[in-house]
Amino acid sequence: MERRRSSVATKGNIRPLSAEWEPLAPIGPQVAFHTACVIRGTLYIHGGVTVKDGKQPSRDLHKLDLNSKLWSKIHTPGSPALSHHCAVAVDDRYMLLIGGWTGRHRTPDVHAYDVQEDRWLPMTTKGFPKGAGLSSHTANLLNSNEILVVGREGSLRLQRRHGSAFLLTGNVLSGKFTYSEYSNSVSSRSGHTATFLGSKLYIIGGRSDNLLEVSQGYHPPPACPSDTMKTISEAAKSGYLKHLPKMPCGRKNHVTVSGPGTILIYGGETFDGRCREPVGEMIVIQFTPGPQFYTLGVSRIGRAGHICIVTKDFVIMHGGLGGHSNIYGDAYHLKLQH
Repeated sequence: MERRRSSVATKGNIRPLSAEWEPLAPIGPQVAFHTACVIRGTLYIHGGVTVKDGKQPSRDLHKLDLNSKLWSKIHTPGSPALSHHCAVAVDDRYMLLIGGWTGRHRTPDVHAYDVQEDRWLPMTTKGFPKGAGLSSHTANLLNSNEILVVGREGSLRLQRRHGSAFLLTGNVLSGKFTYSEYSNSVSSRSGHTATFLGSKLYIIGGRSDNLLEVSQGYHPPPACPSDTMKTISEAAKSGYLKHLPKMPCGRKNHVTVSGPGTILIYGGETFDGRCREPVGEMIVIQFTPGPQFYTLGVSRIGRAGHICIVTKDFVIMHGGLGGHSNIYGDAYHLKLQH
């Protein structure tokens, strides 16, 4: 079992804040480059690959009851085989899968799983550039129920002809979704994250240069309150985290989660060549007034292609690619101690 406590700088006589990935549910699906969302107090995990550089993605759907901490596999027919895709929770009922790698090509297709009726629903899509697809992209729900899709959509030739941001409109009940090009001002990225803080979207990683990109003017739904992220945010504001003198290097296949004025980056693969395996860095960005970078420590649990979900009680990490090309199925939660 991988595990390590990491500590940060102290101030005066106040004990430093420490961060530790504590086991939450150890025996889960061993996958990387999968996707997840929380619906009705349950974490749903879909797809991914079971071996490093695997070409055949999984079609498995699992769920983790966050009360009992028990995993179970859902055997409902109709699940698509996908990796490097995205999931969005809609109406606290549907798991909407967007894009991904099918084992043969990148696809912009949309799939919906109804957790209430336990069934997969047929969806149709239109409007996406011909000859292109989506993988290692991001998808964020807006207050209008539109979905902002940012990232890779195929070959470099197609990326030059088309923007790297799309709006996906439609609804599950109609079974129809439409892509429209939203912006060509967003730089082309793959394996990045996109996180809202208020009306601003922070796009992080996915390139060897330009770690952080900011776009504004959005109206996202209210963020999930998180006691863990609130504590991290307060520690950064109070000067109890070690300040980094310069912006960290670029990275990909990491995760980000947000708190009040704060984004936490964890794991991934760096572009600086100093480490050939996934890193365990936990980096905090504080945006009041401007971006300041801090370290929350370095975990021995280096991961890439993992997922991270925020609930009120937990920051949950699951799966991913670790050292020596291993793929893991453990779920952890981030525990803070003073």
